[in-house]
Amino acid sequence: MNTNKRSVKLIADVCRSKGIRYAIFSPGSRSAPLVIAFSQIPGIECIVIPDERVAGYFALGIAQQTQNPVAVICTSGTAVLNLGPALCEAYYQHIPMLFLTADRPKGAEERGENQAINQAFVFKEMTNASYDIDAEMTDDTSLKQLAHQVETSVEQTKYAVPGPVHINVRLTEPLYDLNDELAAPYDLKNFDSTKVINSELAKKELAQQLSCTGKKLIVVGLRNADKDFVAKLQLLAVREDTVVLAETVSNAVINDGINNYDGCIDLIGENAGDFAPDLVITLGNQIISKKLRQFLKTNSPQYHWDVSPYAEHRRHTIFDVRTNEHPISENELLDVFLTSPTAKSTYAAKWKSLHQSSIAVSEQYLNKVAFSDLKVFELLTKAFPENAHLQYGNSTPIRYSNLFSHSASLYVNSNRGASGIDGCVSTAAGAAYATQQLTVCIVGDVSFFYDSNALWNKYLSPELRIIVINNSGGNIFRLLNGPTKVSDFEKFFETRHNLNARNLAQMYDIPYYFCDHQERLEKILATFFHPHNGKPAILEIKTDGALSAEVYKGYFDFLKNNKTT
Repeated sequence: MNTNKRSVKLIADVCRSKGIRYAIFSPGSRSAPLVIAFSQIPGIECIVIPDERVAGYFALGIAQQTQNPVAVICTSGTAVLNLGPALCEAYYQHIPMLFLTADRPKGAEERGENQAINQAFVFKEMTNASYDIDAEMTDDTSLKQLAHQVETSVEQTKYAVPGPVHINVRLTEPLYDLNDELAAPYDLKNFDSTKVINSELAKKELAQQLSCTGKKLIVVGLRNADKDFVAKLQLLAVREDTVVLAETVSNAVINDGINNYDGCIDLIGENAGDFAPDLVITLGNQIISKKLRQFLKTNSPQYHWDVSPYAEHRRHTIFDVRTNEHPISENELLDVFLTSPTAKSTYAAKWKSLHQSSIAVSEQYLNKVAFSDLKVFELLTKAFPENAHLQYGNSTPIRYSNLFSHSASLYVNSNRGASGIDGCVSTAAGAAYATQQLTVCIVGDVSFFYDSNALWNKYLSPELRIIVINNSGGNIFRLLNGPTKVSDFEKFFETRHNLNARNLAQMYDIPYYFCDHQERLEKILATFFHPHNGKPAILEIKTDGALSAEVYKGYFDFLKNNKTT
């Protein structure tokens, strides 16, 4: 038996026909017809997550890994607003997701009905499209129009730039009545998913700029793994006029590329002009390094090309320099670059020499440093198993990750769309569930406790490993310039605490490990990534927040005191 609402059965059936394979629910009454309809569809796996905020991020983790839209379904009222953080992250990270929110009939919010708010277009500014549907239609003409609208909605999650779509579904009581009728018939339309852009002007302009510049810099931000893309970057990285800077989340490990360029920048002496580029190309999505941004703002390039993985014509003035006027895809840009002549230049040689110096100076510092966050990340980076999936939390973890080289076999993700600390564990849980591959979530203590409801579900993969670096507060505020100047810094910014994850792990029956010194950490890491009798596992690493901040700042001071001339 299925819901007796023909329109709702049709919504679920069209979603299945358009390739949706996961539906994430949070319990609620108004959404009951949607829950019933989706649960009766063969081929769609239905997952129940009690907390809507967690549900949204769990779904995001699945969609992030599969690159296929996932349906998220919730009831009306504030439940809808709890989807906001994950929806926002999906929008800025370009993740395909379909949010279906149940609602009361129009005007209910003006009559004081329970759980009735103006929710129809609440996410309009953060979606590829938003719709408000009256689901009480029964005539064939209206149902055919509905089928086309839902089909279009699923397509809009994927093309031309992936992202979330919100459908607000208005439902009247009764909500639980059933019948055995099939969904109304419908015809799927053929959508042309090919995005055609006229890039001839861009190619011509780029070729001209490449021909007249001898110092070219490629910066790669957040991006999915792509072997062909990396192979092209590898060819460019051996040119004497070109330098490739690839962040950890770029999934682009380049043999002649530069990692830890934050450290490199602090090693640059007074000859900053030798390292400043004439032309900068930014690829992928958001760039983590604030230090690089500032360096390129201070030493402005003559030209800047900002190119999206989705051929989205954005013109981000990241470095306060005007960007390309004409659209071009990443592949087209790299192909033009590869066919351009190499200028005689010492630019790449200087950066590579600088990079080697940064490696040597960093090793000197790390060899003598006390047990702290910096030392922890050095040990973690060396211990990650081959082919593991990493999910770095925001705030300090993602910044520390950029200081160390990672194996090319690792697949690295992070919620760098909106860069919030909320939902990092939930996203990792969804990603691990989707891939069933070893997924390591590395988060700070505040991020972990904020998202602790991520552990409250039945779908935690035995391949999930959560590593919590607990320095008793928001340590990022000790690393930033400014917050520590404020009186009551620890109260208002750092939010000091004495919490630990032990009891949470016990409550959810998750194997738990704890360490607070290097020898113990090295011993645990030797087996932590191994199977744990079909369960995930949590490792909590206790560090001193004040000492960790001192070590972090001391690292960059050490680099500056050993700068090149």
